[in-house]
Amino acid sequence: MRVLRDADGRFEIRLPQDVIDTMLALCVQARRLETGGILMGRYTDGQRVASISRATGPGDDARAGPAWLVRGIRGLQRLLDAAWSSGSAYYLGEWHFHPFSDPAPSRQDHRQMTSIATSAKYNCPEPILLIVGGDPNGSWTLHVQIHTHKGDVIVLS
Repeated sequence: MRVLRDADGRFEIRLPQDVIDTMLALCVQARRLETGGILMGRYTDGQRVASISRATGPGDDARAGPAWLVRGIRGLQRLLDAAWSSGSAYYLGEWHFHPFSDPAPSRQDHRQMTSIATSAKYNCPEPILLIVGGDPNGSWTLHVQIHTHKGDVIVLS
């Protein structure tokens, strides 16, 4: 289990090893193309702690290149609806892979997360962005940040 916190200790993310393993396996399958998906889980401690329980793949209708990803939507809404109605998990944010590259977020990543944070459609005012960078079979790193509906970006380590 990886536990990531912001510098002020306001936010914490709990990331189990099986979720990391799932993301790395999807990165290996993607080879030199970006891949990604959504993060699902629950909030605890007055929504201060996000416990991630699942990272999905990109969806059957996703499109990707070496430095871009358009995450699909087919099947993901049904998955989210089932989790929401059972109370087992909620949409927490997005993750993606920068193959053999630094996990630094792009301007497009920032725009997308700001859009999610301010959209009533997502109902997620503080979405998590998790980026895996490097070689999923060897040396890889994570970058994790939260985007608030007020426009703040909070990096966790």
